[in-house]
Amino acid sequence: MTLPMTTLRSCITQTEASRLLFATDVLSQPASETMRKHDPLLHHQCSRSLPIACENDIVVLQGNLDEPYYDWLRSLNLSTEKVVAYNEKTASGPLSDVITTDPTPIQKLLSDQYDYHYLAFYLSDNDIACATSLGLPAFGCDEETTKRYFDKLSFKQECEALGIKTVEGHHHEIDASSPLNEEEMAELVHRLLANYGKVIVRGTDGSAGRSLYTIDNTNVQELYEQLLDNQDQKVLIEPFLNVVSSPNDQWIISSSGEIRHLGLSAQLFQGLKHAGNFYGNYYSSRVSDYISECSSKIVQAMAKGGYRGILGIDYIVCEEGIFPIENNARMNGSSFALELFSLLQGRIPEIACWKFYKAKCSVKDFNALKDSAAKFLFDGEKANSLFPFVTNLIPEKGEFIALLLAEDTYHIDYLQDSLSYIGIHRA
Repeated sequence: MTLPMTTLRSCITQTEASRLLFATDVLSQPASETMRKHDPLLHHQCSRSLPIACENDIVVLQGNLDEPYYDWLRSLNLSTEKVVAYNEKTASGPLSDVITTDPTPIQKLLSDQYDYHYLAFYLSDNDIACATSLGLPAFGCDEETTKRYFDKLSFKQECEALGIKTVEGHHHEIDASSPLNEEEMAELVHRLLANYGKVIVRGTDGSAGRSLYTIDNTNVQELYEQLLDNQDQKVLIEPFLNVVSSPNDQWIISSSGEIRHLGLSAQLFQGLKHAGNFYGNYYSSRVSDYISECSSKIVQAMAKGGYRGILGIDYIVCEEGIFPIENNARMNGSSFALELFSLLQGRIPEIACWKFYKAKCSVKDFNALKDSAAKFLFDGEKANSLFPFVTNLIPEKGEFIALLLAEDTYHIDYLQDSLSYIGIHRA
């Protein structure tokens, strides 16, 4: 069954005067301190909102605005003239704290002519307070409700209550003050190793492959120390299954409780770490129909439970079955690609699929990227093209997010190979 697609904007903005204020930093979600420690430049991810913004939206950046990239977007009649950049070299904390400390640049751009809605990546209580201080409604619900689904353990329990099969396993609370806590964890690992060659251990509030470990023996001392260092409080201990694919199914629940489907995409991985997504005709009807059936049950229960906002349910497809493994009860990395795809497909109907991944390049800035990849760069007309995201990281790390747009999967492969020939590789 193919579900009709919608856009997140159409579910949030209800009138012609409605506009969005994008405050989409990833550091608003749980375990952000650990994330910031691993990658001090994560705050640049705010810039993913620039291409999906429309006229008179407001985009708030915690880092700098890449002016040449922004000029390129505007030349394509994309983005908004209202951008606030706080120019932090590294993140001082969540963006909501930065805004609350200095709201003046945003207040100057707010207009009685428009009804703004505050859109966060993950709507924390701090975000709600920030939106309230600006006099704006925040799209979503209270954080306590969000955590019921965002937490991997409570989500697993919610699925089981709905009669949806999940991966077998155990959960364990990390308590360094207990002398037997490490031994108890080792015993749970041992039970699974009796039937499986490897075990996976997942922190219940980790994201994007963080707090994710494998182990094939009962000596858990090193792993236990990593969990303590990572400040994980609870973990899931499950068999490491041979995964064929990992679909991500995105939905949105409007403020009034209306449920709509955003899209089903295939996740790309580098080891255990999320490395991108692919959208197109990727799954058989057996897989997509089962996922649709499970997701519908989950999302309906979430709506009844008071959840409002965007969500992405991750599944694994393996020999043992198809299982939901986590609920990203927030925007997902691919949410930006889905939204831009819908926007550009309105201009170029031939665009039928996309793929995004972290790309490595040898150029020093966006202007150099634009010159070297001119043949492939999106120009507002061709269906098969490269659309860059998060170009702020090019001078910092020689990296950006490559979104490949194409009429079919063969052109996706052609584009990726062609970019590799000119020095733009998947990281």
